[in-house]
Amino acid sequence: MNYLHALVFYRTITPLHVGCGQAVGVVDLPVIRERATGYPYIPGSGIRGSLRDIFETRNRDLTDTLFGPDNNTNTEEKASESEDDKYAGCIAVHDARLLFYPVRSDQKVFLWITCLPVLERFKRDLEAFDSQFPLASMGDLKEISNDRFVGPADLGAHVHLEEFRFQRAEGDDAGKLAGVMQALEPVLGLPGLAQRTVLVSAQSFYHFVNYATMLVQHNTLTSAKTVKGGMLFSVESLPPETVCYGMIGATSPRRDAARKKKLNRKNMLDEFRNTLIGNAPGKETVCLHLGGKESTGLGVTQLTWHENQKNSEQTTNHEASEEN
Repeated sequence: MNYLHALVFYRTITPLHVGCGQAVGVVDLPVIRERATGYPYIPGSGIRGSLRDIFETRNRDLTDTLFGPDNNTNTEEKASESEDDKYAGCIAVHDARLLFYPVRSDQKVFLWITCLPVLERFKRDLEAFDSQFPLASMGDLKEISNDRFVGPADLGAHVHLEEFRFQRAEGDDAGKLAGVMQALEPVLGLPGLAQRTVLVSAQSFYHFVNYATMLVQHNTLTSAKTVKGGMLFSVESLPPETVCYGMIGATSPRRDAARKKKLNRKNMLDEFRNTLIGNAPGKETVCLHLGGKESTGLGVTQLTWHENQKNSEQTTNHEASEEN
């Protein structure tokens, strides 16, 4: 690939509503979902727009280099543009896919759930982008029946998720799952992730991410404090503590002013990260607003950055060979 990628995790701090418009179902304003799986996700276009909004308040010139020129200009400004003002940005922001979903439980208040297809897709995405994330092997994890779970030993033989009772699955997959979670704990900044995560079947996971979301009723009142006609509606959101992952990539700049400085893709990814998060040692997180209803506090999301160390080391030789 021409892009150098970093792995990014998104953890919702407040409910997140990334809508898909009106629907004909029981929910008036549902969240957007993948067509095939039905899993909620965060479109890369929405993340990119939120990031651009942050960058414009910090470094406008760098914003144009990274994201491309602003197309929301009037006709007169567009007519005065030269060919040098027409170029694409050098940052690619991918969709954020679901990894862990929080569900109410009779133990530990809530538990994160995941399933084998989600973990396998996570591993496949890491391999596709040549990420050197230290993920333990998941090859021996097996699919389980709909009424079973795999999780920490201290949960006992049974656990309730929402109103459903699950029985511990036979075998030693709990240790294998714990190895995967322990690799994720320090990167996500979630101590105890391994002690709060359970593996359920793909069918059970589908049920929870579709029917255990947050639903809030909204209305508009008249001056007489009665509900205005047609203004009672429901809004679906992902709950706090939902964890997604995605990739952010950078390629060599396409803007002439930046190309003259002989900046490469590693330079641009570093500029992006340092402007967004800062370059203080050990600082890997920042909060941003995603989705709608920002004015009522929704969409506060923690972004955690994980640099691909292998690509970072190899890119210097790659860029040098290109120049030669």
